[in-house]
Amino acid sequence: MRLSAVTILFLVLFNNTAKTQDLIITAKGDSLNCKITKIKSDYIHFTFKYENEIRNTLLPVEQIKFYQKDFYSNPEVPIDKIKNVDCNYHKLRLGGYGGWSNMTAKVSENVPADFKQYVKELKSGYHFGGDFSYFTSENIGFGIKYSMFRTGNELNNIYAVDTVTGQVRTGKLKDDITIQYFGPILCTKISSANKKTHFISDFSLGYLSYKNNATVIENFTLTSGTLGLFLDLGVDFAIDNNLSLGLFFSYTLGTLNQYNYNDGKQSKTIKLDTNNLEGISRIDLSVGLRWNK
Repeated sequence: MRLSAVTILFLVLFNNTAKTQDLIITAKGDSLNCKITKIKSDYIHFTFKYENEIRNTLLPVEQIKFYQKDFYSNPEVPIDKIKNVDCNYHKLRLGGYGGWSNMTAKVSENVPADFKQYVKELKSGYHFGGDFSYFTSENIGFGIKYSMFRTGNELNNIYAVDTVTGQVRTGKLKDDITIQYFGPILCTKISSANKKTHFISDFSLGYLSYKNNATVIENFTLTSGTLGLFLDLGVDFAIDNNLSLGLFFSYTLGTLNQYNYNDGKQSKTIKLDTNNLEGISRIDLSVGLRWNK
């Protein structure tokens, strides 16, 4: 049967005004009825329906096999939900944390046998800090992180030989070390279906500052700084809609190649050769509270 020109025009107009939605086929072969909201060179952002809940997310282009705009004539995601989808995930995450730390560098062979146990004990300490993240999507966020590591040890009645006079002196050996980290972070988050559990990872490249208020018979201070790398893996467990409890494992990487020495009488820079660089890398086990909005 031949269609009249009026019928054809009606079908064309109806098709153009229908609220169609898009198709994404993932590399695993899953087909998604969704609304693509943004296409970038490395990610495709989209809104879709999962277990009667509207979600806003994104996928790397390498995980997408095929996509086509306006593929479905029966949309699963209501238009009004697309406009208000930002309400379905927390954009802000502010937290504080603390816990146990241990420096990972081995005890140098140059340390006298009588002081090896002292140096081993000095490697264990505690840390505390805070971070702030802003999520531009459900899975990706950016922010800043700060942490402080403290450790110390003390030993009385040691002796030392003055290399200039040859005089033997006795007194105290003490170290009071503070290492601070500050830097921007890239945060990724994967949430459970009910959004009660969130798997978090942070990556950061920032600055590590070092200070040791030390004593070897006489008091002196060593300071230094270096580029630091921070990696963080953990889980947030929701306590209520805006508060969660976090458990985390972190690794901070850094190496010092010099010290600034000051004893109140003189200041100088002590260069470390490549065989005796000071490793200040450490692992942290943390527990903290997170406020989400």
